[in-house]
Amino acid sequence: MKSVLIISVVTFFLIFGGLAILSSQLGGNSSLRQQAGSTAENLDSKLVMEGLHAERTSLRREKEEIIILRQAVAVQEQVLVEGRRELSAMVQEIEAKQRVLGEVRERSAVRLAKMYENMKPAQAAPILSALDMDIILDIMGRMKEREAARILASMDAGLAARISTELSLGGTS
Repeated sequence: MKSVLIISVVTFFLIFGGLAILSSQLGGNSSLRQQAGSTAENLDSKLVMEGLHAERTSLRREKEEIIILRQAVAVQEQVLVEGRRELSAMVQEIEAKQRVLGEVRERSAVRLAKMYENMKPAQAAPILSALDMDIILDIMGRMKEREAARILASMDAGLAARISTELSLGGTS
C-alpha cells in the first residue's frame, strides 16, 4: 500500500515537473501557467485522495484480519484450557490408581511376609530364591528380623549376600 502511495507521489512530481518545465519554455504565458497550476493542484488532490482511499481500504482489510486472528487465538486458548483440564483429570486418576496399587502391593507383601515367617526356613528359602529381587526385598523387609535371618541362612550364600546388601542399602519398597 505504501508503494502505491510512493509511486503516486513520484508520478505527481514527474507530471508537475514536466508541466512546470513546459510552462517555463512556452515563454511565461500566465494563463497557461495558471491552467497548469490548477491542473497540478487538481492532480495533486486527486492523487492524495486516491492514496488515502487505498490506505483506508488496506487498514480495513488488516483490521478484519486481526479480528479473525484474535478469534482463532481465543478458540485455541479454549482448546488448551480444556486440554489442561482433561490432562489434570487424567493425572489425578493415575495418581489415585497408583495409590490403590501401592496399597494392594503393600497388603500383599505383608501377607506374604507372614506366610513365609510361618514356614520352616528350609522350605521358605528355595521359594523366595526363585522370586525377583524386588519381590524378595519387599517380603524380607516386612519380616521379623529373626525369621528373615533364618531364611537367609537357608539360602545360597551368593543370593543371601545380594539380598543382605540390598536390604542394607534400603532396597525395600
